[in-house]
Amino acid sequence: MQKQACTDTALRVNVQTRLDKAYPLCHCATMPYIAVPSAYIAASFRHMHGVRLLGRSMRALGFTLLDWTEKATPPPGLTPLERRQWMDTDSAGGQVFSFCRDACVSTHLVVYFGASGQDAGVEVGMAHAAGVPVLGIRGPLEGPGLMLHGAVDCWVEQIEDALALLEQIARHAATQCRNLPKEADERVRLLCRRLPGA
Repeated sequence: MQKQACTDTALRVNVQTRLDKAYPLCHCATMPYIAVPSAYIAASFRHMHGVRLLGRSMRALGFTLLDWTEKATPPPGLTPLERRQWMDTDSAGGQVFSFCRDACVSTHLVVYFGASGQDAGVEVGMAHAAGVPVLGIRGPLEGPGLMLHGAVDCWVEQIEDALALLEQIARHAATQCRNLPKEADERVRLLCRRLPGA
């Protein structure tokens, strides 16, 4: 039991160190030292276009996006089979895996874009284990299994519902969560738990 506590503490310290290093606090004249909320979208490669569109909307809300789509783009000129092989073997020297692994455990929020495959499920699991809140957007025909369902803190059916929650999260981040205790929506309070000031 003592070994487990040691490991948990080491993980929390490691994650906080990564957060501090990767996302330094911004300085603003009217409200100094406000952290910009970071987010990672866990999704299948086949949803790359949707992830980029969702990411654009999240950036407009004020999020810093840890964007795997920039790293997971195969070189031009490959056949579909070669692109699949490039993705499956991570020919980029482990950069995609390392980036995604680190992003999942060091971000303020993970958004699951469903229906996605096992890689996105593993990312959600890593985030959950590191204490990172997960917002899940259920795919149109998706019935998440026990583990995926349990690792996601809040499920929504429509991307518009996810954007509405993300807007509220960004608003709380902008005030260092000063008004979070008064927030009526329990989902927002849960999803904001990693933000500075929460």
